[in-house]
Amino acid sequence: MTTQAGKKPKKNFPSKTPKHGARYVAAHGVREVLVDGTPLDLALSGQALFAQLERRDRAFARLIAATVFRRMGQIDKVLAPFIKKTPTDYAQAVLRTGAAQILFLDTPAYAAVNGSVALLRRSKKTAHMAGMANAVLRRVTEQGKDLLSKTTTLDNIPDWLQLSWTKSYGAEACQKMADILILEPPLDLTTKPNISGPRGDMLPGDTIRLAKAGDVRELAGYKEGGWWVQDVSAALPIRLLVNSLGCLKNKRVLDMCAAPGGKTLQLAAEGAFVTALDKNEDRLKRVRENLERTGLSATLAFGDALKWRDPENKNGRGFDIVILDTPCTATGTYRRRPDVLHNKKPADIDSLVRIQEKLLLAAARHVAPGGTLIYCTCSLQMQEGEEQITKFMLNRTDFRHNSLLGIEDLGVAESVTSEGILRVLPHFMHEKGGMDGFFVAMLSCS
Repeated sequence: MTTQAGKKPKKNFPSKTPKHGARYVAAHGVREVLVDGTPLDLALSGQALFAQLERRDRAFARLIAATVFRRMGQIDKVLAPFIKKTPTDYAQAVLRTGAAQILFLDTPAYAAVNGSVALLRRSKKTAHMAGMANAVLRRVTEQGKDLLSKTTTLDNIPDWLQLSWTKSYGAEACQKMADILILEPPLDLTTKPNISGPRGDMLPGDTIRLAKAGDVRELAGYKEGGWWVQDVSAALPIRLLVNSLGCLKNKRVLDMCAAPGGKTLQLAAEGAFVTALDKNEDRLKRVRENLERTGLSATLAFGDALKWRDPENKNGRGFDIVILDTPCTATGTYRRRPDVLHNKKPADIDSLVRIQEKLLLAAARHVAPGGTLIYCTCSLQMQEGEEQITKFMLNRTDFRHNSLLGIEDLGVAESVTSEGILRVLPHFMHEKGGMDGFFVAMLSCS
C-alpha cells in the first residue's frame, strides 16, 4: 500500500503492534517509577498510550512492569554479566522489561527480544543502543536460566530494607517476606454486615478473598454496592474496634487521612456517624463515589488534618473514636504495590516520622474523655509504628493501651505484642496468599 505521493504510510505503533505498545508503556512506567518516584499505577495510567490499548494489552503492560519490581534484584544479577557500559535510564528499563518477559513470563524469546529492540529504535536518542539490547537479551535467552538459578528471592529486597527487616523481625521472617513478594496477590473484599459477596475463600473477620483480581466492576454485587475492595489487613483496625467496643451505632467517629475510604465504609456500615477527613480532593472524591455506590453515608471534610477543627464541636466533647491511618512509606503493601520497595529511600522515613508524630498529637486532641484512638500504618518500619506509639505515650500520659486480647476470631491473636499492639507481616497467612504488613495500636483516653 502506498500514499498518493508514492510513500509508504507511517506505521501506527500502538494499534498495529499492540504488544509492542504494551512493552512501550511498561518500559516508560518502570523508568518513571525509578527516576521520578511516581507510583507505578500512575506511571502506567498517566501515559496517553495506556488508554488506547486493549484491556488485555493494558494488563500485559501492568504485568511486565510489576514483574520487574517483584524480581528486580534477580533480573539485574542476570543482566549484569552482559552489560559492558552503563545504559541510559530508559534503555535500562527496556532491558529489565525484556528480561522479565524472557525469564518469568514465558514470552517467546524472539518476541521479547525483537519487541525490546523495536522500542529503542523508535527514537533517535536511543536507536544507537538497539544493537546492545539485542546482544544482551539474546545472551539472557541463552544463559539466563542458569544465571537465575544462582539467585534467591532475597535478592529482590533492597539492601537497606533487608537490614531493617532482619533487625526488626529476624532473618527467617525477612526471607519469608521475600518469598511472598514474587507471588501475584489475591483480591480481598469487605462486605457490609450480613451481606454475601462473590464466591471466594472466607478469611477471619469475614473478608472474602478471590484468587485473581480482574475487573472488579464485573464481579457479582458490584453495582448493588454490597462490598468494596480492601486488603484483609487494612480491615483489621475497625474489626478490632468492633471486637473491643461492641456496637458502634450512633458513635461519633473521625477518620483522619480517610482516603481511599475503606475504613469510612466499614464504620458507616456499622451505623457510626463518620466524618471522613482528607486534604486530597481527588482522593476524597473517590470516597464519595464509594459511599454513593454502597448506599452508605458519611460527612466528607476537605482539609489539612494538622489544622482542621470540628465545626460541630461547640461543647468541647470531641469524638468518641478517632482513626488515624497515617501517611507512611507503605512498605507493608509491597505484595500489591511492589514498586514501593524501589521508589522509597531511608531519608523518606525521617520526614514521614516527623509528620506522623504531629498527626498523632493532632488526632489525640479530637478524642473525647473516655474515647478511643486508633493509630495504624501499612509500613513495616518500626520507626513509623512501635516507636511512634512509645513517643506518644510519653507525651500524652492521659492515654493508655487498650488490650487486644480475645481476638482469636480475627485470626491474628498471635500477632499481638505484650504491649497490646498488633503487628502483622506480609507472609502471615502465606498459604492463602499473604496479607499486607500492618501496625495497629488502640489507645483509650482517660
